[in-house]
Amino acid sequence: MSDRSLPYVIHSDEECERLERQARLANIEGHLRHLPIAGGHRVLDVGCGSGSMSRLIARSFPQVEVVGVDVREQYLEFARARAREEGIHNLTFQPGDVFALPFPDASFDLVWSKYLLQWLREPKSALAEFKRVTKPGGYVVSCDYVGCAIEHFPIDPELDRQIRDVMAALVDVNIGRKVASFMLSLGFSDVQVEMETDTLFTVIGRIDAERRWNLETQFQAMRPHLIKMFGSETNVNRLVERFLAHYDDPTTCSFTTLHFTRGRV
Repeated sequence: MSDRSLPYVIHSDEECERLERQARLANIEGHLRHLPIAGGHRVLDVGCGSGSMSRLIARSFPQVEVVGVDVREQYLEFARARAREEGIHNLTFQPGDVFALPFPDASFDLVWSKYLLQWLREPKSALAEFKRVTKPGGYVVSCDYVGCAIEHFPIDPELDRQIRDVMAALVDVNIGRKVASFMLSLGFSDVQVEMETDTLFTVIGRIDAERRWNLETQFQAMRPHLIKMFGSETNVNRLVERFLAHYDDPTTCSFTTLHFTRGRV
């Protein structure tokens, strides 16, 4: 992992399976409307993880060549296996660093990323690299959180402070509102932002079992990092129990927004 990236604290040996289940909760089919894809295009999915979005794009646009890139070979092996199982032939996966993508200039008509920039210490540099590998007239589209898991009402003030401190230490919880400005400063044109409700962390009333499992699984993976932050497993257990209890409460509401930011090269 590059020192230009934050630790991916939710990694585990089961992360790809979690990402597949998360993709269903996130309704990724709806993301396709944000992708300006036409016949004969080449599409790059940066930080593809388990390959769920790469496979969806390839299935939905069989005339398009799709390439998925991730830094973890374990994820790429999973993605390749799923693509083979589904009989998808217009899709390949390969390793790559988001700050030094293994492609010549102007290689793709569309570059897509989701939930990636929040893990980077230098997201603007990554966007510059996305721009480099995009053809003139092509697009970069990035889907990012705003208010990731930190906006709740009603919530105990102490828990609210702890959750905000934890999330801010792990990821950039508001990266989505910064991407358009980064793109403008990098010389992108026709920069646009569309906002949607995130369906993973936005919960009105009591959380359902599948979304609760998603939260629990991520907390379990990040436990070693949380213990360093809070000093003991007891303190971490208390925090997680209180956070999940908030989501279990039928009178509470939690909100997170997705920003789909698009810029033309």
